Amino acid sequence: MRTTIVCVVLLVLSIDVIALSAQVDARLAARTGVPERRTDAAGTAIPPGVTLADGLTEGEAVATALWNNPAFRAQLTDLGFARVDLLEAGLLRNPVLSLLFPLGPKQFEATLRWPIEVLWERPRRVAAARLAVDRVAATLEQSGLDLVLEVKVAHADLLLARDRAELTERTATERERIRELTLSRFSAGDISELEARSAAIDAATARQDAQRARSEITIRANDLRGRIGLAFDTAASPAVLVPAANDDGALRSADCATSANALEDALASRPDVRAAEIAIEEAGHRLGWEKSKILAVTAALDANGSGSEGFEMGPGIDIPVPLFDRNQAGRARASAQLERASRAYAATRQRVATEIRDAAARWEQALAFATGLRDTVLSPLEGQLRSADQAYQAGDVSYLFVLETTRRLTDARIRTREADAEVARARALVERALGRSCAAGVSNGV
Repeated sequence: MRTTIVCVVLLVLSIDVIALSAQVDARLAARTGVPERRTDAAGTAIPPGVTLADGLTEGEAVATALWNNPAFRAQLTDLGFARVDLLEAGLLRNPVLSLLFPLGPKQFEATLRWPIEVLWERPRRVAAARLAVDRVAATLEQSGLDLVLEVKVAHADLLLARDRAELTERTATERERIRELTLSRFSAGDISELEARSAAIDAATARQDAQRARSEITIRANDLRGRIGLAFDTAASPAVLVPAANDDGALRSADCATSANALEDALASRPDVRAAEIAIEEAGHRLGWEKSKILAVTAALDANGSGSEGFEMGPGIDIPVPLFDRNQAGRARASAQLERASRAYAATRQRVATEIRDAAARWEQALAFATGLRDTVLSPLEGQLRSADQAYQAGDVSYLFVLETTRRLTDARIRTREADAEVARARALVERALGRSCAAGVSNGV
C-alpha cells in the first residue's frame, strides 16, 4: 500500500514537472519565435519545419537547441524540486499520540497533541514556496535565453568558418599562381631570387591558412552540434550541419537596442529581472512566516483510564513562554535574505542597463564597420579588378598586377565576412540583452 502511494505521488510530481516545463517552453517560444516543444517529445526530437539535410539556419539551430540541449533540459528539472518544496509547504504536521500504559498502581494515560500554529503559519509558508516556483521558472527562462545566445554565436562562427575556408582556398590558389608567375620571371631574369622566394613563402603560408580553415569547419560544426543536442547523432555530420545563409536584410534591420525605450523594454521583458522581483516577494513572505513562529501553540487532548469518576478526558494547550527564544535568529536571517534580495534586484537592474548599452554600442560599431568595409574597401576593389582586367586585355599591365588585385579582393572579402559575423554576434547580444527577439513584441511577463 505504501509503495502504491509513493508511486502515485511520484506520478503526480512528474506530471506537474512536465506541465511546468511546458510553461517555460511556451514562454521561451513567445520570446524567441521558435516552435514550442511538444510535451510528448522524448529523447532527441527535431522541431517541425527543421530539416538538417538542406542546411541549418539560425532559427532552426535555436529551435533544435531548445528542444534537445541536454544541459538545459536537465536544468528544467529544478522545477520539480521547487514543486516538491511547494507540496511540503502545504502539508499539515501529523498529530502526536502519546500512550502511557498502566503498570501496578499506574493508571492508563493518553495524550494527543497537534501544533495549531500551522493554521497561521501555513499560508505564509505556502505563499513563499509558490513564489519560489515562479522564481525558478523565470530563472530557467533566462537560462534558455543564454542558450539561444550561445547557439546564435556558434551558428555565426560556423557560417564564418565555412566562408573563410572557401575564401582562403581561393587565396591559396591565387598566391600559387603568383608564385608560378614570379618563378617564371625569375628564370627570365626579370626579378631577383629574394622576390621569388618571398612569393613562394606567401604561397606556403596561404596553403597553411587554407588547411587550418578547413579544420576549423569541423571544430565549429562539432561545437554547434553539441549545443543543439545532436552530439550522438551520427547522421548529423559536420557537412550536413553547415548552415544555410541568413536573411541579410533582416540581420541588418535589428536596431531595436538603439530605440529610446530599449532599457525600459529590457527591464519589462528580461526574465532575470522578474526573478529578482519575485525573490523580494518571496523573502518578504518568509520574513512574515518567521515572525509568525514566535508563538508556537500546540493543542492537547489528555485522557486517563481511572480518574475519580472513571475514564476522564479533557482538552488543553501547550504554549511556550517566549522569554528567551523569540525566533530572533530566524527573523534576522529572513531580514538578511530580504535585504540581499533587494540589493540583488538593484544589481540586476544595473547589470541589465550595462548589458543593453554595451550590446547597442557593439551593434552600432559592428554594423558601421561592416558597412564601411563594404563601401570603402570591397566595392572599390571590385571596381579596380574590373579595371585591371580591362587594362590587361589592352596590354597596359601585366597579369601579375591582375593576380595581386584579385588577391587583395579576396582578402577584403574575408574581412567583410568576419565583419558580417561580428554583426550577427552583436545582434544575438542585443536580443539576449532585451530578453526577446527583436521581431517579438514587448509586454510585461512576455
